[in-house]
Amino acid sequence: MENNKKDPNSPANKDEKVISPASSPVEKPTVAKKDNTTNSSSTDKKTKNAQSNDTQINNQRRKTKASSWWIRLGVLFSLIIAILAIVACYWIYLQLDKQDNGQAQLGQTITEQTKLNQSLKYEIQQVEMTSNKRFSTLEQQQLNDTKAYTKLAELQQSNKLLQERVAVIAQRSPNHWMASEAEYLVRMAGRKLWLENDPQTAMGLLQSADERISAMKDPALTALRKALADDINKVKSLKTTDITNTIFELDTVIDRLTLLPLNRVDENFQENSDAQPMTDSIDDWQQNLARTWHDLTDGFVTIRKRTTDLEPLLSPEQQWYLVENIRNKLLQAQLSLYRFDQDNYQQSIALADKWLQQYFDLTDAKTKETVEALDKLARVKVEKITLSKFQASPLLQQLVTYGEIMPAEELAQ
Repeated sequence: MENNKKDPNSPANKDEKVISPASSPVEKPTVAKKDNTTNSSSTDKKTKNAQSNDTQINNQRRKTKASSWWIRLGVLFSLIIAILAIVACYWIYLQLDKQDNGQAQLGQTITEQTKLNQSLKYEIQQVEMTSNKRFSTLEQQQLNDTKAYTKLAELQQSNKLLQERVAVIAQRSPNHWMASEAEYLVRMAGRKLWLENDPQTAMGLLQSADERISAMKDPALTALRKALADDINKVKSLKTTDITNTIFELDTVIDRLTLLPLNRVDENFQENSDAQPMTDSIDDWQQNLARTWHDLTDGFVTIRKRTTDLEPLLSPEQQWYLVENIRNKLLQAQLSLYRFDQDNYQQSIALADKWLQQYFDLTDAKTKETVEALDKLARVKVEKITLSKFQASPLLQQLVTYGEIMPAEELAQ
């Protein structure tokens, strides 16, 4: 806008130049007044020229105003573009600054990672060296073990061949099959005693084995017969519990639980036996009235005493849980019998007995029988079998293998 004011060739200056001579037609009439000799035709021409000049001046002003608005808009648009360019340059500067910072951090991270990789590489080398040493040691140990296993296999093979030769020699004896049968009977006695807890059958098997050895009629087998006699006496002295019958008795009690009645409050109290009935005679109206008054005053409030605790009534769900808990305790007692656990057996039976006496009707006959059965089961003593092995077993093994009982000195060698 300042350039428009200072430019001598601008339309505004042209307007000033055109307007300044326009004042001359105004002053010319004064000259025309003085000059009376001018004709009317020249005056009209001047007037028309003046009007045309005014029209040109107005047109030039309009053009100047329109061109000035376009210039202003151009300048404003240029300023907006310049501001946007400055903002874009600043944004680009910030992005470049961020990239520089990111590159610096990335370079630092790469440096740290390089150092970490070097340290890890050093540690891996150390571990590799240690592993190589261990591998070499293990290979040497494996080689030594292989040699030892080879020697052991050779020894086992030679021992097997020796036993086969001894067995062949022993089988030539006519009593060999009787010794094998006796050894088998002793092994079966051990299974009956320790696996099935049946000392009676075990004792019978031991006696049958003794009969087989006695039938051989060999004086050298006296030690074997003595060992069998000791084993038979030890089995006879065992006091074992009849586990099978005790389990069956517990099953009977478990099956009877659902039939037992629960303890209920006795609402049928016994009436007063001293009260005399009223007569139908009219003459006894005074006595009847006195008795009625006596019954009304004495029986208006009745107080009865209980010597036992009043147990609350149980809901059906609680009754089911009670029966199941007692059944669970009796099953635990059965499991304790199989495990020969005296403490757990006694605790389970005692707790089941306590619940029966607390929640069930003790006046019922079935409840009494169940309580008596539990008291009898509580007195059962679960005793473990202390005998762990038979003395005759190693002697019979020697007899079957070598054909005779070897002296203790030779076995030690």
